[in-house]
Amino acid sequence: MLTKTIETRVLLIDDHRINADLVGGMLADETGIVLEYQQDPSRALETALAFAPTVMMVDLHMPLIDGLEVIRTLKQDPRVAELPIIMLSSNTSPRVKASGFEAGAIDYLVKWPDSVELTARLLAHSRAYRATRERDRALEALRASQAELFARTHELARTQASLHEAEKMEAIGQLTSGVAHDFNNVLQLINGHLQLLRVAHRADERTVKRLEAASEGVRRGAQLASQMLAFARRQPLAPLALDVGRHLRSMEGTIRQTLGGHALTLSLGDGLQACVDPAQFEKTVLHLVQNAAEAMDKDGWLEVTADAAHLPGHAQADEAPGYLRVRLTDNGPGMDEEVQRRAFEPFFSTKAGRRSAGLGLSLAFGFVRQSGGQIELASVVGSGTAVSMYFPLLQAAEVEPAPAAAPVSVRTVLVVEDEAPVRQVSVEVLRKLGLCVLEAADGETALGMIRQRLPIDLVFTDLVMPGEVRGQDLAAAMADYLPQAKLLFASGYPGEGGADDEILERNHLLRKPYRLEEMTRLVQQLLAEE
Repeated sequence: MLTKTIETRVLLIDDHRINADLVGGMLADETGIVLEYQQDPSRALETALAFAPTVMMVDLHMPLIDGLEVIRTLKQDPRVAELPIIMLSSNTSPRVKASGFEAGAIDYLVKWPDSVELTARLLAHSRAYRATRERDRALEALRASQAELFARTHELARTQASLHEAEKMEAIGQLTSGVAHDFNNVLQLINGHLQLLRVAHRADERTVKRLEAASEGVRRGAQLASQMLAFARRQPLAPLALDVGRHLRSMEGTIRQTLGGHALTLSLGDGLQACVDPAQFEKTVLHLVQNAAEAMDKDGWLEVTADAAHLPGHAQADEAPGYLRVRLTDNGPGMDEEVQRRAFEPFFSTKAGRRSAGLGLSLAFGFVRQSGGQIELASVVGSGTAVSMYFPLLQAAEVEPAPAAAPVSVRTVLVVEDEAPVRQVSVEVLRKLGLCVLEAADGETALGMIRQRLPIDLVFTDLVMPGEVRGQDLAAAMADYLPQAKLLFASGYPGEGGADDEILERNHLLRKPYRLEEMTRLVQQLLAEE
């Protein structure tokens, strides 16, 4: 007798009850076999679905429905089509057997075999059926695992690509801000000498005009450096609680003028506030409007919307939107995937054959990220482009007044600047104001002078210099050794001290390249404070 480790469920379809009793008797000692009997062949499928057999036996010769028809019906139903069916008959004709196999039977028994043979056949077919079912389940599980693995691999690849893109943009930002810092130092040197030349040659109208033209070049260079810093998220911002919808409505005339003859639609929510710099926000929107206007044909249109939204991929059914979304959608030519991938890079332009710095989208990228938000670009070639800016929603904003400075009497100024030509221009101008001016070419020298408690009334220092001592370190030393002295920072690298640097927040900062008139005004203002 074959070993039975799993229950064998047998369903017998036969119109004679005596046959069921006979089979039941032959299997009575087989505790691992369960027998179910159905006398009505029209209910064969119904019974099979309810009983869930592992093997079936069907009599071929029944008066109501032919056994072959029962077998065909069972095999046509996918729920039981794989069940092994043994045909039963007292007819040994090869043609009858062939008809049964053609209908879908897997075996043939002549009524009635020995109980040992019957049991062996039932167990063998049942094991084969279960093995097939296990194999199919394993294959299905394997396919599901492969599909899940493929999905996870695809998601991992997308995540790695996003990380690579973020790291690339961060590296470009650091490089851009470094270039802008050095560029501003060069512009400051040029600008200082141009202003000194203008004073020296103010009687020569022709020379003055040339100096003014050169100064205009410096101004344009400073604007370009400012845009580079905006991309690098290093520009100084003055964020306020801004009703964005109301502000965009107030800009409608300017937007239409920038857009030219293209159609404009505004769909702006009410009462939505974000903490952003109004001037930089307006500049960013107008840059994006100009980009859209240059991309569209004569029948182009632009839609500007402002609403509350979730960040893409972060929507929660039970959470209210936490971001304010400003979206600009146009019907221009759109961008392919490669252009979209590089669209936020500085100096990358889609305007072939046109004069363009390629800073429009990079400016928006830098401003939005510096404001604590996120920017998304969606574009389809031939359908248009949508730029979405997400800013954290605010209910209210408070601005604390800057602490009042203690009264001082000022006569001596310490100028700290590692660029000798820049330092010399500043020293020359300050001395012309009648001030006693001390010089330091690095932070270490200036720190030593401060620690000597020299009678210094104002320290005018660059933020970042070679060596270990920065402008902030000098400010900290002044608090201990020269608590009454005033402080004025200068830098071509705005924001390099960090957005949370309290020392920078409490003191004035001149952005290079600055005009000498601006420097002298601030110095005199600080010296005059009581």
